[in-house]
Amino acid sequence: MFAMYTFTFFNQFENKALRILSLLFLEIFAVFFLIYGKKLITVPRLGDVNFGRKRKKRLSYIIAVNLVSLMVLAASAILQNIRPELFSGTNSNLITSVGMGVWIAFITSVMAYFLDFNRLYIYALIYGSAFAAVNIFDTPILFLAAALLILIPGAIIFTHFMATTKPSTGN
Repeated sequence: MFAMYTFTFFNQFENKALRILSLLFLEIFAVFFLIYGKKLITVPRLGDVNFGRKRKKRLSYIIAVNLVSLMVLAASAILQNIRPELFSGTNSNLITSVGMGVWIAFITSVMAYFLDFNRLYIYALIYGSAFAAVNIFDTPILFLAAALLILIPGAIIFTHFMATTKPSTGN
């Protein structure tokens, strides 16, 4: 969500190269943040995790669903470029926005199911509805509001985790 809001912010830059460079640095920062977060926070407290066969199978299902989803999205984009008259009309923006919101909520819900992560269902609804609402109302600040709805409980859970789980001193 925050990335979507940031993308909307950077999308206002006139210089396309600066816009792409800004987004690239933001993505690189996010990857390093995740890597060092795992190295400095998760591994010292919980240890290194090796996933079993069942978990790896679930992750392969998630990858398959996301790849199919990406192919459908690419086919839709190609079709929109080849036959734009199919996507024009009075309600085309509304239909496209709601369709994308439902699609995002569905993909995230599939991930929640296979990861057995119940809170992700709520995040899927927040993310999908925010995406649809931003496109319908043309108000990017809704991405920030949705991101806060996700980040605030996450920060509370993270703070509780840090307070209750101390790093192990031995191997």
